[in-house]
Amino acid sequence: MGAVALAILGCMMLQSALASLAPARSFEIRDDQFFKDGKTIQIISGSIHYFRCHPALWHDRLERVKALGLNAITVYVAWNVHETFPGQYAWEGGADLLRFLSLAHDRGLLVVLRPGPYICAEWDFGGLPWWLGSSKVPGGRRMKLRSSDPAYLAHVDRWWGVLFTMIKPLMYEAGGPIILTQIENEYGFCGSDKEYLRHLVGLARQHLGETAVLFTTDPPHVASDGTLPGSEIFTAVDFGPGWFNPEADFAVQKSLNAPGLSPPFNSEFYSGWLTHWGESMANTSSSVLAADTQVLLRWARNTTSLSFYMVHGGSNFGFNQGANVDGSNYQPHITSYDYDAPISEAGDYCQPGIGGECKYHAIREVIAQHTGITPPPLPPRPRIHAYGEVHLDRKAALFDVLPQLSEPVDTVRPDVMEEYAQRSGLILYRHIIPRKQLSKSSELDLGASPHDYATVYLDGQVSGRMHRGSPTTLQLGASRRGPYNDADTARLDILVEAMGRRNFGCEEGGWDLKGLQSSLVTLNGEPLLTWQVFPLELKDLSRLAFYPITSSLAVSRRLLESSSDLRSSNSSQGPMFYKGTLDAPGPAFNKQTGQMADTYLSVRGWSKGIAWINGFNLGWHWATQGPQVTLYVPGPLLHAGDNEIVLLELEDTAERDHAAVSFVDEPDFYGPASQGMAGAGVSIAGAPGRRTAHGPV
Repeated sequence: MGAVALAILGCMMLQSALASLAPARSFEIRDDQFFKDGKTIQIISGSIHYFRCHPALWHDRLERVKALGLNAITVYVAWNVHETFPGQYAWEGGADLLRFLSLAHDRGLLVVLRPGPYICAEWDFGGLPWWLGSSKVPGGRRMKLRSSDPAYLAHVDRWWGVLFTMIKPLMYEAGGPIILTQIENEYGFCGSDKEYLRHLVGLARQHLGETAVLFTTDPPHVASDGTLPGSEIFTAVDFGPGWFNPEADFAVQKSLNAPGLSPPFNSEFYSGWLTHWGESMANTSSSVLAADTQVLLRWARNTTSLSFYMVHGGSNFGFNQGANVDGSNYQPHITSYDYDAPISEAGDYCQPGIGGECKYHAIREVIAQHTGITPPPLPPRPRIHAYGEVHLDRKAALFDVLPQLSEPVDTVRPDVMEEYAQRSGLILYRHIIPRKQLSKSSELDLGASPHDYATVYLDGQVSGRMHRGSPTTLQLGASRRGPYNDADTARLDILVEAMGRRNFGCEEGGWDLKGLQSSLVTLNGEPLLTWQVFPLELKDLSRLAFYPITSSLAVSRRLLESSSDLRSSNSSQGPMFYKGTLDAPGPAFNKQTGQMADTYLSVRGWSKGIAWINGFNLGWHWATQGPQVTLYVPGPLLHAGDNEIVLLELEDTAERDHAAVSFVDEPDFYGPASQGMAGAGVSIAGAPGRRTAHGPV
């Protein structure tokens, strides 16, 4: 045996010996308190979502969390981020959960883990995988979600079996940071399927061990339905500043736990709130948050633990935002998940773009005064650079480049997106109509309103727009023949935008399938049969053929007509991709971090669509709706020199001689829905009364 091998063996033996001498690590509940290694601990935590933050910035955000004075983070695990299809898993890049948890551990942060399987989080489908809605998987589209339905539990068993095997070495007793593991999420809103909850508890204990501390959480008024009685599991509660009664709320919690096993714990103490498209940006009171944080930390003789929801929100990159549904009112969340949290979407302090007193500094002071511990030094503010205006000098019509984006599926009747193995994005339904069937009074009936927004085109011309909850019919009218149309037929295109599955709610079935919702689409009462369906997830735009924008429309038309790849009917009237190049200067490069400075992409002057930078999907923009008018661009997505910008415009399809976007150094939440928010210092002092399905009111 060589000297190196002997040295390694010696080190291993020494480590083993030291480990055997080290006191056993433990985390437990007794005397209505949390105990870590035999000593009481007051958990002061905050929620942060690894899947909403660029992985190159995880360490930065955790440093800011630590400097706030927290001793733990609370982490959702999004099932749909990791199990992309049954038995197929993603654990790299932004899905590298183990790396994120290890980074937290390295910084001395404990972890409250929330592995679902349902998480809400204003995330698409509440974290459930889209493929549960496909009939091509066992039980798909028929199983009862979040229940003891064996078909649903079979998928949960497989998922948790993989997840818990991976994280078991990170449990606290094994030397890792995980001290608490949540079962389900606010299940009290769903009813009372105790068999389901007991199955989840048994599954967690099977994989994590009998000593793992498991818990449920619910608002107090539904907590009894969302948990198991006594010592079967620890019950926590959640509520926000300005709308809670700690004496009554923690009394409910205590009544649901076994004697001595109820340390007061608010697992979601709301630092801000969510925002839908068409609303003013959430802007909650910093002073109320700080004052009520102090109340909680002092409650029950300084034994109350809490977790801020959120401490850092992040971004709904791609097509990952969820939605709320209130009757027929569909409410998709904006792309930013800033949440008006102490640490902003870009990792900044003091709610930039929103206003109010600085939450980060106020909470940091309250925690330091309460604990008597001086927090780590405050990290510097992130570098955010205004790179300036970028001309989008090339374009491509969506209808022209369909062959580069999708393989069409031929079908007799249309179906939902999930049936075409599509997770998200857009989906185009195409049908060829004999022209003799069309007249000025022709009526199209979709059979059900689309999920979620649809534009109907006849021979490339917009006939009308429909949305979720709208009437299902529209006057299609007669078509004007375009230069590439057949004399005897007209082309019907229905482009449906999926803007996020519902993330909250437990109505029967719980499904939120996307695309057309009825297989019976009629024209003047007659069924339309034989369709081509184009699933458009828009993952790869590298094959798109762009052509220059020029002030001479005649030149553009000649270029269009001369290219065999770009011939279509009236394509200028349909959705359009625009492309440009950002020349990022070298001085914007940060040698210390090895990254370019962050920025914000401003889409003022545009309507609605999607943006990409260097092939990365930044998410939806909807400047005509607001409040969000800028999209956060993390510096790691950029590089010195040329950076490719692509913008898809869905609604304002008029011919543009000049197209441009700007990269600015401040977020803009002052779109049409802001209602005078800019500079007004709007502040919600705290929502009175109660926690509803969709938030504080």
